Amino acid sequence: MAQADKRGVASAGSLRQAFWIDFDEARAHVNTLVGLAGEDPDDRPTCVVLVGQSGMGKTSILKEVGRRIELAYPEPADWGDARYIPMLRAVVPSHPTSLRINLALLWKQGWPLTRRTHQIADLKVAELLGEQATRLVAVDNVHAVLTASGRARRDALDSFRFLMSEGNVHMVVAGLDIAADIFSDDAELAYRSIILRLTHWPPGAPSQQLIRVLARGIGLSEPDRFAEPEMAEFIWRTSHGVTGNFKRLLHWSQRVARDTHGREHVELSDVYEAARLFPCYIDR
Repeated sequence: MAQADKRGVASAGSLRQAFWIDFDEARAHVNTLVGLAGEDPDDRPTCVVLVGQSGMGKTSILKEVGRRIELAYPEPADWGDARYIPMLRAVVPSHPTSLRINLALLWKQGWPLTRRTHQIADLKVAELLGEQATRLVAVDNVHAVLTASGRARRDALDSFRFLMSEGNVHMVVAGLDIAADIFSDDAELAYRSIILRLTHWPPGAPSQQLIRVLARGIGLSEPDRFAEPEMAEFIWRTSHGVTGNFKRLLHWSQRVARDTHGREHVELSDVYEAARLFPCYIDR
């Protein structure tokens, strides 16, 4: 795996245009998942557990994986009327059970939901995976299983087991760090899983490089100014090394300049002012 100080993130809606920031750590994770989609699952499909703090870019990685899988495996010309979904991605419902998870997947697969759907939801999901040529199933927000009771948690984990085995498909589940512990504590899933972690950005050159790229992507004038050591250290400290916080602070600095001071050029004072909007900001 690549060093922790080199990773990649995709833009959020706050940026003017979607783009992929290509750093080594996230590129390695994306390549792992895209490569997994090209492997024959045989009798023992793999489950990748992608974990990290909220805002570290897990969802962005899944979106980039989906984009690359669609490019690598375009719909065949003679596919017919069935839907073609090479990567199926869904978010775990707030109150996870196997039924809710399967209904969420069925909805993404385009299957009409009726009062009788719950009776065959798990079997139908597995059947459609084959019909729709799905190579990888991605389930985001998987840490929601932690808020469930013990029985509901086991039910959700059993649904992942069934999905991989009956659907004969590889999976990736993304969530907070504790999700890795849950999968590691399950004897069968631990045997079938690999863990990919996203760690916080360290101070210094890695954060400076990220800030420079983000400032350019957002469209800040003179983006290199924000990567200068003193300013970059303040941005890193305020952001706590979390990718989403870097983007949010730079974006709100631009908002402060426009909305409060009526100018497009972002001054360093705007960054300090924007930082005060963060709940965890400490004036030093």
